[in-house]
Amino acid sequence: MTSLSEASQCSVLTQLRTTHFALNAYLYRFRLAPSPDCVLCLVPETVPHYLLCCPLYRRQHLDLIRHLGTARLSLCRLLAAKSDPKPALAFVRDTGRFPRYSL
Repeated sequence: MTSLSEASQCSVLTQLRTTHFALNAYLYRFRLAPSPDCVLCLVPETVPHYLLCCPLYRRQHLDLIRHLGTARLSLCRLLAAKSDPKPALAFVRDTGRFPRYSL
C-alpha cells in the first residue's frame, strides 16, 4: 500500500503534467482566483511559469539547476515519465506555495 506521501507525490506529478495544478491560471477558470496572473510578473501563472521562470522562486530554480547539473530547464526534463520526479517535487515543497501537500 502506498503512503499518504507517495499518493500526494503521484497526485502532484499528475497535476503538474496535465497543467491542472492549483496555480492562478488554472484556478481562475473556475473563479477560484481573482486573476489568472502571477502576483509578481503579471503574466499567466501557469505550470511552465511556476516551474521554469518566475523570479519569485529564483532560489528554488537555482537548486533545480544545481541538482540537475544543467541550466537548461524544461518541462520535459522535469516532468517526463522517465525523468526522476524528485527535483520537481522538491521544488514544489521548497517554494512553500502549497503547504497542504505532504511531499
